[in-house]
Amino acid sequence: MPGGGARAAPLRFAIDCLAVIGAAVPIYLLIKQAITPDLESFAWPPFWLPHHLTASNLKSVFELAELRSALLLSVIVAVAAAAISTVLGTMLAYAMARRERLRQTGMAGVTIARLLPMIAVALPLTTVLIRAGLYDSPTGMGLALIHAALAIPTTALTTYGAFVAIPAEQEEAAWLDGASPLRVFLAIDVPQARMAIAASLVLSFILSWDEFGFALLIQVTNRTMPPLLYYYTVFGDVGPASALALVMLAPAVAVIIALRPMLKSGFIAAPRH
Repeated sequence: MPGGGARAAPLRFAIDCLAVIGAAVPIYLLIKQAITPDLESFAWPPFWLPHHLTASNLKSVFELAELRSALLLSVIVAVAAAAISTVLGTMLAYAMARRERLRQTGMAGVTIARLLPMIAVALPLTTVLIRAGLYDSPTGMGLALIHAALAIPTTALTTYGAFVAIPAEQEEAAWLDGASPLRVFLAIDVPQARMAIAASLVLSFILSWDEFGFALLIQVTNRTMPPLLYYYTVFGDVGPASALALVMLAPAVAVIIALRPMLKSGFIAAPRH
């Protein structure tokens, strides 16, 4: 109907406004709790506007040794996990894009890995890490390896469409000129898929940054930020917990900014056949 789009526009606008409000209110309350004393956070009736401002909660994030070490360990684990998963997931995606049999097997494996409840393999993986000497490691390398394994399916699915879109004729021309398969992959495929690879790197970082279950189970004393945030919340330290949550929120904002041009250009959209 000619007027259907015009009549639907106000409804879409209202839905968009509700979605923005639903996302903005929790963030606003988080910021409010981080910059106000705990008494205001527990006041009844609640204060929707801050009455007294304080920077003590934000300072505690960087002044307490436990918080600083958790922040540093989270960065190390997330960077290592993102690097490992991006390299392996990109190679898997390229193999699936170029080999039909590998495509079917790889897609089945990726799907199973995404559907498998992680708690089912948590204890066996913990046993393996204990025997390997990587359990509760000060460097967090055991946790980084697990996070990388969790992120490989996401990386493969994110970069798969980009490799499918690259014409095979370009690779064949390079082979005729004497280029090795590795050189073809690095010089032709990777540059053209760089946006999708960058997106997978960011997504893998965030997956590791926010992961809670394995971090709680594996890093018992050398904690990363999600378990530490959990402990602060459980023991009622609302102000420091909110400040810590704000620090953890920063990478999520960076993801939105980084992925916006990629989403617009369709680099990580599903391929068309």
